[in-house]
Amino acid sequence: MQNIYKIKRAFLIPFSVTIVLLSLLFGLSLITGQTWEKIILAVLCVSILAICVEAARREIIVNEEGLKIKKFFWVKNFTWPEITHLAVVVMRNKAYFLLTTTKGFYIFSNLLENHAALVRFLLNKLGQEKVEVEVTNYLEHPIERRSLIVMSWVAVIVISIIIILKLVIACLNIA
Repeated sequence: MQNIYKIKRAFLIPFSVTIVLLSLLFGLSLITGQTWEKIILAVLCVSILAICVEAARREIIVNEEGLKIKKFFWVKNFTWPEITHLAVVVMRNKAYFLLTTTKGFYIFSNLLENHAALVRFLLNKLGQEKVEVEVTNYLEHPIERRSLIVMSWVAVIVISIIIILKLVIACLNIA
């Protein structure tokens, strides 16, 4: 049995749309924009594209032998005995889980799809002695992180409005 946990699609979709819209806005600025506008949009496009690619590639894979954490440029494998501690920090609607191993520590959040199932699986594999009581308490009432998803859709709307305004202004200048 192997389970794969990735960043929620509900976040990745608007984030990807934001990149497409920023690229379109950058293309428009190449035609009608100021130099500072081109530079700012180029930096934004590259930065957000890098973040999106990294988020899309991030995954945690668990099976009977251990756990694998994959990010864009690296992969870490752990057997269950190598994992020494699991903790959680909750701040409003954000939950960050700290996984301590003999090779270092790793953090994942509640932005993962079905993160409660992952934490429950880790709890069962590690046992109560390696898991803080707060993790068990968290599983009684897991928190879903919707604010980042909402903010991503707001960014899509704002960038869309800017594109429309830029097109309207360009059309008025032509006429």
